[in-house]
Amino acid sequence: MSKWTRTFTFKGKELYYNRIKFNNPTERAVEISIAFDFIANLENTQKILEVGNVLSHYENSLSENMGVRTRRIIDKFEVDLGVENEDLMDLPSAEKYDAIVSISSVEHIGQAGDPSGGYGEKTEARDLEGPLKAIAKIYDLLAMNGKALITVPFGRLTDAEWYIQFSKEYLEVLWKKYGIPKEAISANYLKLIDRETADDKHYMLWREVDVLELTDSEYGWPWSQANSIAIIEISKVSSDFNLNLNVEPTDLYYHMTYEQRREFEQCKVQLHQSQRELAQSQSQLYQTQAELEQSLTQLNQTQKELEVVQSQIYPVQGELELAQAQIYQTQEECDRFQSQLYQAQEELEKVHPQLHKTRSDLEISQSQLYKTQGELELTQAQLYQAQEDRDRFESQMYQAQEDCELIQIQLHQIQEELGLSQAQHHQILGELEISQAEHYQTRQELEQSQSQLYSTQQALELSQAEYHQTRQELEQSQSQLYSTQQALELSQAQHHQTRQALEQSQSQLYSTQQALEQSQSQLHQTAGELERWRFEENTVKNSAQSNQVQYGVLVWEAWYAYRNNDKTGMSRSLQKSLNCTPFSRTETVMNWLENFGRFSLEKGEYFDTNSLSNSLEWKELIQRVLAVKTQVGRI
Repeated sequence: MSKWTRTFTFKGKELYYNRIKFNNPTERAVEISIAFDFIANLENTQKILEVGNVLSHYENSLSENMGVRTRRIIDKFEVDLGVENEDLMDLPSAEKYDAIVSISSVEHIGQAGDPSGGYGEKTEARDLEGPLKAIAKIYDLLAMNGKALITVPFGRLTDAEWYIQFSKEYLEVLWKKYGIPKEAISANYLKLIDRETADDKHYMLWREVDVLELTDSEYGWPWSQANSIAIIEISKVSSDFNLNLNVEPTDLYYHMTYEQRREFEQCKVQLHQSQRELAQSQSQLYQTQAELEQSLTQLNQTQKELEVVQSQIYPVQGELELAQAQIYQTQEECDRFQSQLYQAQEELEKVHPQLHKTRSDLEISQSQLYKTQGELELTQAQLYQAQEDRDRFESQMYQAQEDCELIQIQLHQIQEELGLSQAQHHQILGELEISQAEHYQTRQELEQSQSQLYSTQQALELSQAEYHQTRQELEQSQSQLYSTQQALELSQAQHHQTRQALEQSQSQLYSTQQALEQSQSQLHQTAGELERWRFEENTVKNSAQSNQVQYGVLVWEAWYAYRNNDKTGMSRSLQKSLNCTPFSRTETVMNWLENFGRFSLEKGEYFDTNSLSNSLEWKELIQRVLAVKTQVGRI
């Protein structure tokens, strides 16, 4: 568990953590105290400029003993009393200020708006070096001997779209490309070690660290906001400065933020899940289509059966209608016979005397009547049979109609399922289009990576061209070597020995051409020694002190050994350089790193400070240096 304190140490001075509850659980806990301490200790305070309205949110709550001074405040977006909505880059160069302070503001200049939409430009035309150009503008606005304090998030170089997190390589661009003298810039670094919130109070532990400890520091992880910051101090050392912002962008690799990487991984997981869901939906769609085709086949079959039943009903209906017509005809004949019977009975009553005569006729008529009644009963039986057939066929027709209605209901249900399947299909197609868009974006990122790979290949070809040029310079340097022998009094014996080794290696090169690898190794060794001669020559020309010459040569030999992966030789040469260094022990270590970086830059090579600092030889050397420093301090 961390031991919480009320103060932190910055440049050997104890300062209080900022406890004012305004945006406090962030890097403001240390930035505000550092900024007010900077303003309070200024010598020239006539004209002070603050870039970005930050300090005004805290100064009303602070004691007057903090030395708060009147200043001009500019902020392009924030509207507040006493704040001028001006763009830093639009201020005329003729305006000069004794001091300029900017708290966590310049990293947003030239970038997109913040995620909340409250601040920043709503444009896609971003300038990744906009923060560096803003610092160059601040240096241009300083009066002679003026000072500036700038704080920025620091660690791994990160493009977060609405801000840039600085790194050591990014900061070095200021004096390499924008003309600010290197000696005019100094930087110190603070790292967030621990943070805790309890009872509505925020406890923090910030510690001043070396820049090498912040190589992998990220914004937003493991705590929100900045996890490390750089406090950049600038002094105007010369009036001979011409602000030039029209320079080619620097080829640097910008990392993604922790949140962007996490979102990217989540998108990949969602993409895989969508692809699985799409495959499952397609399988369901194929199954639904198969079921639909099967239902359509059954529907066609049912329609054919219905047509057959209807074709059977039509003849039965015809026969039924014919039988009904016969029944109607038979009933008419029956009615006619009855009327005749009634008439005959009336005539019988009228002609009773003729009864006996007509009885025989009557019996004949009765026999005919019985015959006709038999025919009538047969016809009625046929009528009943026809009616039963009709009822049976009507029942079959109703059953067929009910089957048809049931089939139609199933058809409507299948059509509804088909519509639902089509809606799911459209939804799946939409998700597929989104997945294709994400795939297209991933493809663009891949093409960008391939472009970076192509740039790396071009840089490799350029390095090979420089290697051939170095070989030509080697031959020219042999002729210049004779003219510089008088200036190298301390190393004549080494020069003579190396010259003999060079002549011997040249003779061996001509006689042993088949042993190409050994000859190339000797050639690289000779080239290194020649570069060492040239470095000694330049060092002798630039310095009249023999100790400095010897120190510079030993540091170069150490870098050359490190370049050839000879870390033991590197450690040995650096250990020797401690005997003739013109600097303190700490300054000597920093000078080693600066010279290593400069020598690598001259060769067009990348110097990996992280790899060097993690090597066993370097750690043992630093332990020895610190041990010697401690012993000297005790004496």
